[in-house]
Amino acid sequence: MGGSPSIPSPPPPPDPNAVAQANAEAYKKNVETYLEKSPELAAMENKLRIQYMPQQRALERQLSALDQQAGVQAGMQLERQFGPQRTLESLRRQYETSPQAYALNRGLGDQMTRQFGRLYGASPYASVEPEVAFAPRQAQPTDIYGDISSRISNPTLRE
Repeated sequence: MGGSPSIPSPPPPPDPNAVAQANAEAYKKNVETYLEKSPELAAMENKLRIQYMPQQRALERQLSALDQQAGVQAGMQLERQFGPQRTLESLRRQYETSPQAYALNRGLGDQMTRQFGRLYGASPYASVEPEVAFAPRQAQPTDIYGDISSRISNPTLRE
């Protein structure tokens, strides 16, 4: 493969045997260096481990706890937000698919309520907080703008 005056010819391809030999020697040298330095590396690693491991473990514990707390809070928020709707939806679906099963479950629920009252002398609704017992009650809607809208439409005019 010859070149022209403006384009030099490329170098010849490397000899595969020479390349393999050079790679083997480099690998051998790397392994020897690693074995030679390993006691120093191990000592340094142990020193760093002793120095930083307690802090790392504490941080890992804190992060794990925060992770768990965030997951639980998200789950509770979703349950609080969509729980009543989900319950109502499943009841509606059950009523649509099988009115007999719906009626049976309602009857069994009423029967269990009466049995609980007979057994413990109190209504099952009285054994938990009212906001839990009578769940599908929504919080009062909050007006985040307050009285801004009334002040905008009817401003107080003064000189």
